[in-house]
Amino acid sequence: MIQSPTRITCNSSSLIDHILTNFSDRISQSGIVDTGISDHQLIFCTRKITKIKVNDHRQIAFRSLENYSEKSFVQELEKINFPDYEVFYDIDAAYDDFFSKLSKVINKMAPEKTKRVKSDTQEWFDGEIVGAMYERDKLLKKFKASKLHVDKINYNFSRISVQNLIKKKKEEFLGSKLEESRNKPKELWTSLKSLGMPNKKKCSSNICLEQNGNTFFEASKIAEIFGDFFSNLAKELVAKLPTASNRFGIESVRLYYGEICNGINKMIFTHISPEDILILLQNIEPNKAAGIDKINGKFFKHGAKRLATPIAQLCNLSIILGTFPDECKIAKLIPLYKKGSKVDPKNYRPISLLPIVSKIIEKVIYDQTINFLNEKKILYNLQSGFRKNHSTDSCLTYLNDKVIRGFDSGLLTGMILIDLQKAFDTIDHVILLNKMKYFGFSQQVIKWFSSYLTNRKFRTCINNTFSESYSLTCGVP
Repeated sequence: MIQSPTRITCNSSSLIDHILTNFSDRISQSGIVDTGISDHQLIFCTRKITKIKVNDHRQIAFRSLENYSEKSFVQELEKINFPDYEVFYDIDAAYDDFFSKLSKVINKMAPEKTKRVKSDTQEWFDGEIVGAMYERDKLLKKFKASKLHVDKINYNFSRISVQNLIKKKKEEFLGSKLEESRNKPKELWTSLKSLGMPNKKKCSSNICLEQNGNTFFEASKIAEIFGDFFSNLAKELVAKLPTASNRFGIESVRLYYGEICNGINKMIFTHISPEDILILLQNIEPNKAAGIDKINGKFFKHGAKRLATPIAQLCNLSIILGTFPDECKIAKLIPLYKKGSKVDPKNYRPISLLPIVSKIIEKVIYDQTINFLNEKKILYNLQSGFRKNHSTDSCLTYLNDKVIRGFDSGLLTGMILIDLQKAFDTIDHVILLNKMKYFGFSQQVIKWFSSYLTNRKFRTCINNTFSESYSLTCGVP
C-alpha cells in the first residue's frame, strides 16, 4: 500500500517500510507522514468501517517559533528604547511601558497560535511541545527538499531537542504525581498507569463539573465554577475557625519577639544591580511556564543581557515606592485533578502561574528577607520546612535522635501531631503584617509587603478559555 520512500538520507531514498493487505478495497487511504520520531517516515492506512467514533477536541495555545531565532530576537530588543524606570512615579505605569514594548517584539518574532488536539492527549503535552514539533517538522521538510548535510544536522538537532523536551515534561509530570501520591500506594499505581502501565480506565483531558444537580461541559462555565470555588474556599475555612482567645495574640508576639529582636537594626531593602538581575535571568529555565502575560522563560533567558537593566530598574522602583505592580498580582490558575469524583471542584488542586517579572522581583525580595531572618536568628532554629539546607530528613533525624535519647534515659516519648487544613490558603494578611513590626522590619519594608499582598487576583484557565478575575483576600499568592 506504501508507494513513496520511507527512509531518506543525503545519498539515497528507499522504500523499506510496508503495509500489506489482500483486501485493498477495504483500505480508503494510505501513505506516509513526515515525523521527527526516527529516520524512518511514519506509514499509515485507513480501513473502512461501518461506524466511526467522533471525539471532542480541545485547543492548545502556543507561540510559533517558525521564524524565531535567539540572534534575531536580541537584535529586535536592541532597537527598543527602554527609559530609566527608576525616575517614574508610578510602578504600574513603568511596568506597563516595559511589558508593552517587550510583548510587541515577542508577538512579532513568535506570534500566538492555536492547535486542535485530541481529547485523550496526555496532560504533560502542552503548547510548548507543539511549537517545538512544528519547528522540527519545518526543518525536516527543508532537508527533504535540499538533501544538504547541514540541513540534516539542523533537523537531527531539533529532533533530539523535541525528544528531550518531551522527556523533561514527562519527568516533571511524573515527579509531581509521585510527590502527591507519597505514602499512598493506590494513588501511586494510578499515577504510574497514567504514564504507560496497563490501565483500563482512560480519562478524558476535558473537564466537566456538576453544580446544583446540573452537569456542565462548556469551558467558560467550568472556568467560572472553579473561580467561584477557589475564591470562596479560604473564606469559608476562615469563617469556620473558632474565635481566637488572644492568649497568643499580637501582645504575646510583641513580648516574645521584642526580647529576641531587641537592639536589632531595622531591615531595609537595598537596591539591586543589573549584574545581579542578569544572573537570575540567565538561570531561568527556558521552559518555565508563562503566566497571564503569555511570556515564558525562553524569551527572558535569550534576551537576558538586554533586559537585565530595565528589570533591575523596575525592582528598584518597586523598592523605592514600596509598591508592587498590579499586573504582576494576577495569576493564571490551572486546576489539576487529585482524587475522587472528577465532577466535584474540591477534588482539584489549583496551580498558580505568575508573570516571570513578578517571580524575578519576588526572588530579589526573598533573598534579602531570608538573609535578614537568618543573620538575626529570628527563625526557630529547629524549623525544617521552607529553609535552605533543611528538609523532612533533618526534621526526622532530630525527632529520631530525641526519641532514642529518651529511650536510653528510661523515658517515654509522646507526640502531638497537627495537620492544618489549607494552612497557606488561610494565612491572615493583617496578622502577618502586624507580626512583621516586631520582627525588625522597617515601615518601608512592611509597606512593600502590604502592597504585594493586597489586590491579588486570579483567572482560571480551562482549555485556553479564561474566567473573569476573582479576588484573593487571604493566603499566600
